[in-house]
Parts: sequence; structure tokens; C-alpha cells
Amino acid sequence: MVDVREAAALASRSPETIRRWVWSGKVTATKYGTKLLIPRSQFAPSEVAPPSGPTLAEWAAGIAARATERPWTPGPSASDLLLEDRAERSPDARP
Repeated sequence: MVDVREAAALASRSPETIRRWVWSGKVTATKYGTKLLIPRSQFAPSEVAPPSGPTLAEWAAGIAARATERPWTPGPSASDLLLEDRAERSPDARP
């Protein structure tokens, strides 16, 4: 059995990631006092999945590409919406 820090080192992940895996049920753990103890066998190198999804560079490139496709146009501000709502609710505006 290893604690969260040791499991993180074995899996090459952060301790917080190991905790999330435990909470989500991906990894089983036993609580001993205030520590989470995890069987070492769950962290064999072949069993640890690589991170899924795009890398940070791929994600940033996708955002940049979408920004050039469709430029952002601002909508009404919060104060504009508030003033519009007040005007609709005022007694003078009602028929």
C-alpha cells in the first residue's frame, strides 16, 4: 500500500489527480486515519493511461483559429440590461 504522494510519483501525476481518481472510482483506496492508502499494484506502468484530450498547445491553436473565423462582438452591458428592465417595470411604461 502506498499513500497519495507515493502513488502520484509512481503514476507520474500530481497528488490531486490521484485524489480525483480515488473520488471518481478509477482507483480504489482505503482510508487510514487522515491518509488514503492505495494498492501499489494499481500503478503498474502499463495500467496508467496517458492524459486524454488535446495538449495545451493544440488547445491554444484551436482557440486562435476560432478567433479568426468569427470575430467577437460585444452585446449589451449589464447596466444596459438593468436600465432596460427598470424601464419595462416602471409604472409609466405600462399601458
